[in-house]
Amino acid sequence: MLMSSFCCFGEKKMGQSGSAPVPGQIVETTSGKIRGRLYTIDEDRVVEGFLGIPYAEPPIGELRFQKPIPKQKWKHTLDCFHFGPRCPQADEYFSGYLNIVGKDEAKCLTLNIFAPQWESKEFPSGHPVMIWIHGGGFQMHSSSNYGDRTLARNLCAKDLLVVSINYRLGLFGFFTTGDEACRGNMGLWDQTLALEWVRDNIGKFGGDPNNVTVFGQSAGGASSDLLSLSPHSRDLFHKVIPMAGCGECDFAIRSSDEQTQISKDFAKFLGYKPHEEEGNEEMLEWLRCQYAELLELGLSGKKGFGKPGRLLFTPNIDGEFFPKSIEELRKEAPRKPRMTGVTQHEGLFFVGLTGLNKTYEGMQRYLERSITDDSYEGAQKLREQTLEFYFSDVNTKDKKEVIKKIVQIWGDREINYGIWEMARKEAELGSKVYLYQFNYFNPDGFGLLKWILPFLGATHCSELRYILGKGVISKFQPNANDHKMIKIMTDFFSNFAKYGDPNGKTEKCLWEPHDHTKPNRHLTITLEPSMQDSFIENRMELWSKVFRARL
Repeated sequence: MLMSSFCCFGEKKMGQSGSAPVPGQIVETTSGKIRGRLYTIDEDRVVEGFLGIPYAEPPIGELRFQKPIPKQKWKHTLDCFHFGPRCPQADEYFSGYLNIVGKDEAKCLTLNIFAPQWESKEFPSGHPVMIWIHGGGFQMHSSSNYGDRTLARNLCAKDLLVVSINYRLGLFGFFTTGDEACRGNMGLWDQTLALEWVRDNIGKFGGDPNNVTVFGQSAGGASSDLLSLSPHSRDLFHKVIPMAGCGECDFAIRSSDEQTQISKDFAKFLGYKPHEEEGNEEMLEWLRCQYAELLELGLSGKKGFGKPGRLLFTPNIDGEFFPKSIEELRKEAPRKPRMTGVTQHEGLFFVGLTGLNKTYEGMQRYLERSITDDSYEGAQKLREQTLEFYFSDVNTKDKKEVIKKIVQIWGDREINYGIWEMARKEAELGSKVYLYQFNYFNPDGFGLLKWILPFLGATHCSELRYILGKGVISKFQPNANDHKMIKIMTDFFSNFAKYGDPNGKTEKCLWEPHDHTKPNRHLTITLEPSMQDSFIENRMELWSKVFRARL
């Protein structure tokens, strides 16, 4: 189960930006005229934010489960002062309270632009562009979860223009019949249409369409990587930052057959009763007639359906958006600079907040569900070797030590291995890759989670507050060290977006490009970042052996 989730856990629900908008200038786009709102980020610099720009026609009625259609041009000036609504999704884990926007299937396909209102002295062709793709396990959240004013203060202040986008989620974004009726991947087609809109319009906002970086975390990281591979999207940007998620992660993509079976079974679970003569079109028509509320999903799926810990709807190898396997597409895709990495304890977040059995016996059952006899050659031996690798020096009755190992196993299998493998493959193919492990955390920055997590450490989402400026596990009230980390992270990210190198324009090379012959060498990010040779404590070779045995 993957999520960028519970993303503002512990924050109070607030109005967008907390104050009445100050109108900015009018910009004419291919879709029509829009007016944004002004954010003052320091004494003499202003960013104009254009929030909730529609980039597609409402995906309702006959357009539900279809590729997005570009928005028809509107006639009047559109005031883009507030985030657009979320895609339909179940409100769980306090998300109904924590999200600042409501849900509306008809109006959810929007994007946001944060444009510096000063000319770039270094980049006369326009500000380098960063496009943020939110996470949430492909089931939940929206761009509004990740802030506006703080994002402008952290990234736009570095001479960057930033875009964030919404896309369809859950059943709305990834349902498939496995044929021409509905191949799925609507959420990825949404992202692609948003990238095309940016290409065609971003110059009017002072951005450079020829210097675009796509970045995202968790499911957003997986999306970023997958977009760099598909022939429909890979030429729409130039650099990519997949964080804690990529196309090599087990959660990120399925075969068409597997996702089709889940989709059809779920339709029946919801109440669809096919007659013998009915086909996929009839099933889609039945689903189009249902209220959006019936079809909403969260990370825990629907009670009574599916397996625990599995996302119901994800991207699939559909034969169109992905005309070949991920392996083949990765080899043939144009090489892009990429910066990628994980936090030190990715699994901590999930182990602490899900119903995963936190015992040695529970981990045995997790491995039985994950390394199944019908999907892995020699599955029983692989499960035994995995348990031996992690627990050989642990008293299995010591709850604290067992939980630490469970956190490692969960994070390694679901996230860490995929990132490590992608970095290795891309470097071997000739891409310039920068791999990191984020170890920094503020023990006072966990809010209510401090009392829920089995221990404290850098975990899923921990790095985001230092890039985007918004609390993603609790309300962000930075101390002196946090401010140092904000500078470290925003320097790395802005340098990469500008130059394709997180070191920036300097002869000093703190962060070495990845060498596929030394796959565990990486930058450990603390208050004093340094190159290290033990990515995730050198545990990835085990999972390389496991995943090579997949049938």
